[in-house]
Amino acid sequence: MQDLLNELTLVTVTYNSAQVLPAHIASLRETATTAMPRWIVVDNASTDATDAIVAANGNCVEMLKSEKNLGFGAACNLGIHASKTRYVMVLNPDTQLSEAAIDQLLAELKNRDAAIAGPALEPEADKSIVDAPWLVGAVLLFDTQLMNPVGYFDERFFLYEEDKDVCKCANDAGLKVIHCRNVSIPHVGGASTVRNKTVNKFIHFHKGRSYALYARKHELGEKVIEAYVRSNKKRMNFALLTFGVARYARAKAKIQGVNSAR
Repeated sequence: MQDLLNELTLVTVTYNSAQVLPAHIASLRETATTAMPRWIVVDNASTDATDAIVAANGNCVEMLKSEKNLGFGAACNLGIHASKTRYVMVLNPDTQLSEAAIDQLLAELKNRDAAIAGPALEPEADKSIVDAPWLVGAVLLFDTQLMNPVGYFDERFFLYEEDKDVCKCANDAGLKVIHCRNVSIPHVGGASTVRNKTVNKFIHFHKGRSYALYARKHELGEKVIEAYVRSNKKRMNFALLTFGVARYARAKAKIQGVNSAR
């Protein structure tokens, strides 16, 4: 990991992620054979035990705390701009790291002169490395020398679509975005924040809002947005017939998100 010390910064974004953060930090600590690279936890004003967890691991991680919840992309930007290395890896706190996987992903990025690389987020039989239109934001490795002129996350996207957007912007600029299926960094998915009815409504509101923002930014046409709204109205009607209270709430929140972006 010696090269990583000088070349790479890790940025983990948290929001009430105390349930998964200890295992996330331990996954790399337990596989590191030497000192670890700089690791910044950007916290979106959590109210759980996140501060205490970072303090307890202060020998390997540091905290950059926001006074309010900025959203995923804006928090990533804070961490990227605070880094001083050429390569920056942004992470969800429900991912499981290893020294070998990080080394390999960085090597693939360099070997292919790519601007962004992402790993397999669950084990795959296909070990190919392919150019990708977009990657899931749970793990994204950036070459800042290539990406600085393009920029990073559009902060209008509070949650969702920001990963698709940054990859499209890189591809549109003629840069390579690669999916390295030969590198495995497992992602639990949906475990970064404790879920309840309020959180679920918030999440689906931003799914709808970000969908509309992305469609308009990249000129996909109003018909695409209208089709999305119609689809969710059908889900609401079906949920009423089947007493699917949670499904009804999710679809309704998405439509409200779309309407907020008009």
